[in-house]
Amino acid sequence: MKIIARFLVVLGSACMMQPVVAEVYKCTDSSGEVIFQGEPCRSGDEVKLDIRFAEQPQQSVNNLIAGSWCEVGTSDVPDGVVQQDTAMRKTWIFSERQMVQHISQEQRMDTFKYPIRQAPGSFVIDHPAFGSGQVSWQVKKLTDEQLVLAAYGGFTHLSAGNCEIAMARTKN
Repeated sequence: MKIIARFLVVLGSACMMQPVVAEVYKCTDSSGEVIFQGEPCRSGDEVKLDIRFAEQPQQSVNNLIAGSWCEVGTSDVPDGVVQQDTAMRKTWIFSERQMVQHISQEQRMDTFKYPIRQAPGSFVIDHPAFGSGQVSWQVKKLTDEQLVLAAYGGFTHLSAGNCEIAMARTKN
């Protein structure tokens, strides 16, 4: 009985632990020595490591997200097979200080508005459903036609335009 009690205590403690998330940079200096540190490299080659998503090259996203985007689906890796959710359509609208989501499922449509703080390559929204109220997203890809975001241990794929336009374009 003591073994079961100890097991339940350990299991309960493990479930309550929050995952550690930190930025780690793998720096290579001019002599070829590799150093791991918590701040960007001062010189030499740099690779930003996202400990949730494995080694990623330094982000080349230099713009803020703007306009309307339709959520196409999700994947486990940035360039992986996208799992589409055909029952729900989500249009994300970005401006400098606000993100709006229009979510429709059958006859129901909901609109959510969130304050947003953007920087090239990432953004944070204030979301009351999460304890601290903040959710951080990494921008993995941003082109005129495609946006790939990373959060929650997965990747969200979006296509330019609102969902009615984007869905009609993919059907043709």
